[in-house]
Amino acid sequence: MKLLCAVFAVLLLFSVATPGYGQPKNVCGGRCAPLCGKTEEWTFHPACGKMYCCVPPPKKGK
Repeated sequence: MKLLCAVFAVLLLFSVATPGYGQPKNVCGGRCAPLCGKTEEWTFHPACGKMYCCVPPPKKGK
C-alpha cells in the first residue's frame, strides 16, 4: 500500500511540473474579431484564422 501511494505521489508531481499543464491549447485568450477595441491588446492566434485575437486589459484593484 505504501508503494502504491509513493508511485501515485511521484506521478502527481510529474504531471503538475509539466509545462503548460492545465492550459487550454489552441484557444484565443479573448475573442476573435476583425478589429479590436482601443483598450484591448491584439495578437495573432491560429484559432482566429485571419482575424485578430483581442484580449481585454487586466482588471485593476482585484
